[in-house]
Formats: sequence, C-alpha cells, structure tokens
Amino acid sequence: MSAGSVDLVTWFVRHRPKGDATADAAVMEIQAATPVDAIAQARATLPEGHVLTSIAPY
Repeated sequence: MSAGSVDLVTWFVRHRPKGDATADAAVMEIQAATPVDAIAQARATLPEGHVLTSIAPY
C-alpha cells in the first residue's frame, strides 16, 4: 500500500422506516474506508423517513 492510498471496505447498512420497529430492515451495501464514512454515505441516500439500524463490515 502506498502512502496516501485508502483501502475501502464493503459495509452492510440496515435501515427501516422511522417509528416502525416491526418492519423488516432493508440492507444497502456501502464502499467506505471507515464505519463513520459508511454511515455518512448511507444517511445521504436513505429513503425519506428511514433510520439506520445497524452497520457491519462484509
């Protein structure tokens, strides 16, 4: 790995409609270097009214 390069990780981010704890969570794959970056990317693309429920590396 050269200086300045970043290794990306595939993250699985689960989300569901806000206020509906019984709804099945949907999953999206995000490519990011850190969990914080993955969460930021996921929040930017979440359907309106959805919340993140979990994040895990692949």
